[in-house]
Amino acid sequence: MSHLSGKKISKSHSTIIEAAKKLASLLVTSPLVDKLSIGEIRVIGNGPKRIKAVHSPAGIKLTIRGRNSVQYFFVYTAKPQEVEALINNFWDQQSSL
Repeated sequence: MSHLSGKKISKSHSTIIEAAKKLASLLVTSPLVDKLSIGEIRVIGNGPKRIKAVHSPAGIKLTIRGRNSVQYFFVYTAKPQEVEALINNFWDQQSSL
């Protein structure tokens, strides 16, 4: 697990699961993203990596599942459809590697 910091990162949590590390870095550097709020990590049983995006008025709630953990993120953005397309393209590219 790694830590992420910067002006777009909320201060409550900074540890990121391995499955979300590259995506979180991409989101922080994107001009479409105003802020990234990193949620807590829950340990769960083994399973496949997955991502789920749910729209809200302020942005997108992401649920990212790694091999044995899950983490929630909230992406603050004025353009949720564009950010979701960015996320989906990135995730599809990572899945094909």
